[in-house]
Amino acid sequence: MQFTLNRRSTVPMYRQLAAELREQIVSGAMAEGYRLPPERELASRLEVNRTTVLQAYQQLKDEGLIASKVGKGTFVLPLQHIETAWIPVVRHEPIDEEPKPSVVRPPWSVLFSDYSNRFTYHDIASAERAQRGDTIIDFATGSPNPADIPDDLLRSVSIEAFESREFDGQPESPIEGFDELRALLAEHMSTRGVQCDVRNVMVLSGSEQGIDLIVRAFVNPGDCVLVEQSTFFPALQTFRSADARIIGVPVDEHGMRTDLLDGYCARFRPKLIYTVPTFQNPTGTTLPPERRSELIDVARRYQCLIVEDDAYGDLWYGGESSDAHRPIPLKGMENAGYVMYLSTFSKTVTSGLRTGWVVADPHVINRLAALRRMVDQHTSTSSQRICLELLKEGRVAEHLRGLIKAYRIRRDAAIAALERYAPDEVYWTVPAGGYYIWVSLPDGVRSLDVLESCRSQGVTFMPGSVFDVDEMDDSHIRLNFVRPDAADIDTGIRIIGETIAQM
Repeated sequence: MQFTLNRRSTVPMYRQLAAELREQIVSGAMAEGYRLPPERELASRLEVNRTTVLQAYQQLKDEGLIASKVGKGTFVLPLQHIETAWIPVVRHEPIDEEPKPSVVRPPWSVLFSDYSNRFTYHDIASAERAQRGDTIIDFATGSPNPADIPDDLLRSVSIEAFESREFDGQPESPIEGFDELRALLAEHMSTRGVQCDVRNVMVLSGSEQGIDLIVRAFVNPGDCVLVEQSTFFPALQTFRSADARIIGVPVDEHGMRTDLLDGYCARFRPKLIYTVPTFQNPTGTTLPPERRSELIDVARRYQCLIVEDDAYGDLWYGGESSDAHRPIPLKGMENAGYVMYLSTFSKTVTSGLRTGWVVADPHVINRLAALRRMVDQHTSTSSQRICLELLKEGRVAEHLRGLIKAYRIRRDAAIAALERYAPDEVYWTVPAGGYYIWVSLPDGVRSLDVLESCRSQGVTFMPGSVFDVDEMDDSHIRLNFVRPDAADIDTGIRIIGETIAQM
């Protein structure tokens, strides 16, 4: 259900809304019995006062188009109840031409489910189209540069995986994944300071599947989920699809303001706290150890669970000499089961390798496995075999060392370019790892205006509103500094900086 309201028009907003609803009802797009959104929900969606929606609904009730029933909502009335005196009648003179058959198209706005309508559809498709082509400098796509994909490594491990006899007699994987892969993942987690065993690990078809399964397992309609005010937008879509109440917690240059969490938990009693504490998407910030401890303490005190999304945690640019300062996952700081940890190979090997994992209490793993039977049964056997070979003999670790070296150079190049070309009123984060730089724009400069101008010059990035819980942030942009070729970073940021200066 889409509406176009002109906030600069002299026609009152409630009359505009009533007119749009009336058109959809009369045209048949909203069929008999169609339930309209509650007043508060529609007001929130349209960012208008609830009174505006109440007045629009009342006008349509007076016209006999809709009716409300206590406890059941507001519905479109059958055709015979609709007063038609206000509908203009147009009479056409007979013509000699043979009438063309009319095409009745499906009423999509009615047919789509409430579940799918809860998603927020951003302009990602047009952004992806804009990113295609050889002339585009792409800071937008949240994946590595295709040139960084280790073709030789993948080719060799794929050959070895399918020549192996270890899978004879076991053509299909258990739902939780092959035990050998789960054991290797547990060993991999120990290098990050997380102690777990096979019972705590489940292989996923990407970490986003883990978010979906966790939401299915724990979130009822109306349950509260706390997130960083700007966060991974597919996670927001998943929470919205479950009809959760999403509350954004303010962030600063060190990530989530955990000093505010006690008040948020006391007021909203969240079921989950979703966080990207390490090299956060989109801000690039990293939660310091003291805030990590505070987050875990609050979760224990209020008996809520933490979903730790750690897609970028292996991309630490501090170097081996400073491993003492490398962020330890939240999952490595508590063992009572409050933290459910997610990660993936798609950010460190190739985006096409849709294989991730969750580390959680065995009770959680068992419940997620039961729910997964309705989704895809298990992660692709082929992908699991490839990951097995990658984790053997330190191949992933060796690949990561080369990747980190290349990405550190690109990060430094991007920061240097911002210092060179950005106006004085522009500020940005300097990430200790991961993919992203979060740029704060000067007052009065809108990210969508900057994006539109930059796209016309062959440069693209993501606007802050995509990641904002309230979809209101128009003062930030996200730059993925690992996506462009190193040689293009300076040119791309120069264009962005000059565009901001002009505005």
